[in-house]
Amino acid sequence: MKLIAKYALLAGMVVVFVVLPEFEALAVNGGRGKGGGPYGGYCRGPRHGWYGAHSPVKTAEEAKQLIRDFFNGRVVVENLLERELFFEADVKSEKGVLIDIVIVDNRTGRIRSIY
Repeated sequence: MKLIAKYALLAGMVVVFVVLPEFEALAVNGGRGKGGGPYGGYCRGPRHGWYGAHSPVKTAEEAKQLIRDFFNGRVVVENLLERELFFEADVKSEKGVLIDIVIVDNRTGRIRSIY
């Protein structure tokens, strides 16, 4: 009987510590598993990674194109300001509604929201 109790305890621990956290990860990410993100992920390319270019962004036009690519081209980038270490821009929908305010690090190309 003690052997059955030990196996039952072990099975319960496996469920609590292995199985349940996986279901929580699915629930937190909208059923997409451990990946995904608020914009559905960002496609990698020869010059791009998950959060931007991963290479220096030298001009405002490069920053603008990087932001458009990040949002899948369905946005308007306005009020692009060049700061010492980054570019700052308003991202609006095609109807003119403000979606986000982002910065693009000019040394790394990393994009992040500041809205």
